[in-house]
Amino acid sequence: MGHPPWDNILLFSLFGGLVCYFLARSLTAPIRKLREATTRIAGGDFTVRVAKDMGRKGNEVADLGRDFDIMAERIQGLLLAQKRLLRDISHELRSPLARLNVALELARQRAGDNAGQSLDRIEKESERLNELIGQLMTLTVLESGVQDLGKDSVNLTELLQAIRVDADFEAGSRNCRVTLAAGCTAEAVMHGSRELLRRAFENVIRNGVRYTRENTEVEISCSTATEGETRLAVIAVRDHGPGSPEWCLHHLFKPFFRVAEARDRQSGGTGIGLAIAERAVRLHGGSMTASNAAGGGLIVTIALPLAGNE
Repeated sequence: MGHPPWDNILLFSLFGGLVCYFLARSLTAPIRKLREATTRIAGGDFTVRVAKDMGRKGNEVADLGRDFDIMAERIQGLLLAQKRLLRDISHELRSPLARLNVALELARQRAGDNAGQSLDRIEKESERLNELIGQLMTLTVLESGVQDLGKDSVNLTELLQAIRVDADFEAGSRNCRVTLAAGCTAEAVMHGSRELLRRAFENVIRNGVRYTRENTEVEISCSTATEGETRLAVIAVRDHGPGSPEWCLHHLFKPFFRVAEARDRQSGGTGIGLAIAERAVRLHGGSMTASNAAGGGLIVTIALPLAGNE
């Protein structure tokens, strides 16, 4: 202690500051871990657990970690139960629906001409129900996180062109068109499941056909971009319909979500198509967003990693 007073004060301050720093780090580390886990929960990862990183029992932070794990486990259980319920309902409905179609054909053979209109209506509703069941089964498979997507080499431009032809034929009944921008090139090639990608693009394009105004076009564009070291194919589908309120844009990819008045059941949609598309894109490492176009209508943008990024 044979130093001048100011040297002693500086030494004690430095030592005290270091002690306080490491003490604060040790106290806030569990909180940071809990915050990271909360972010993962918000992102849809319900497998995260934090109790083992919260320290010894008997303090408030450790108790909070255990309560967090209990909450995460219960949420995960509820979501798994919901997925199982959708899957089981979809499977169980297939058998009575098949019998209904057989009975419908028998009724057509035995009924007179007066019953034709009613039987046609039954057949139409049966087809809608069958389509809904198929979409539910696809959704449950995608949400289960399928790992084997296949490693097909998919030329996105050729796939979009084939889908455009079919969608344009359907749009003709509403005096609409589906166009593919001339700037789309043949270099947009990626590895993945051709069937899942086809279904994703088809659902988005048909959604645009369903809501675009008569005598307008559903416009498809395809370009490439770079994000960090990843090359992306960016596909945008724009319709000329009513668009969507801003607060709804982040909810459009949720199953059964509809925007009141603008996108209701009268349109003929089931509210599952965009959800299937978003999950199929996400399984391929891509992303899908929706925004309102400046001149009216909705733009759905899909970004997918191209071949050569692996």
